[in-house]
Amino acid sequence: MVFGFNKVPSVDASEVETLISNGYLLIDVREDDEWEAGHHRDATHISMGTIEENLSKFSKDNDYIIVCRSGARSSRVSNYLLSNDFKVSNLDGGMKALLSVTDNIVNSKGSSGQII
Repeated sequence: MVFGFNKVPSVDASEVETLISNGYLLIDVREDDEWEAGHHRDATHISMGTIEENLSKFSKDNDYIIVCRSGARSSRVSNYLLSNDFKVSNLDGGMKALLSVTDNIVNSKGSSGQII
């Protein structure tokens, strides 16, 4: 998979809940152990290494917010998806920023999650 470097829009963590309620889909591209420790309850998990093989799960009709721990991996994935004509934004500051503005972070058992 080749990750290009196009200009990807970013969103602030404080906007995420509103964007989700407006139909945006949150895609978490972290590894399995990171996801299991803590993720947004409305997110879908597609790890960075499997994006290319899961491209069919994305629709050009949807708007996506891509998130990782700090924003670096999700920026690369966002660039890749943008180069494939999907509507994406990168979550600025990643899960670390999101944790500070929402109570919707859960672990794989549904309890309060943590970001690792």
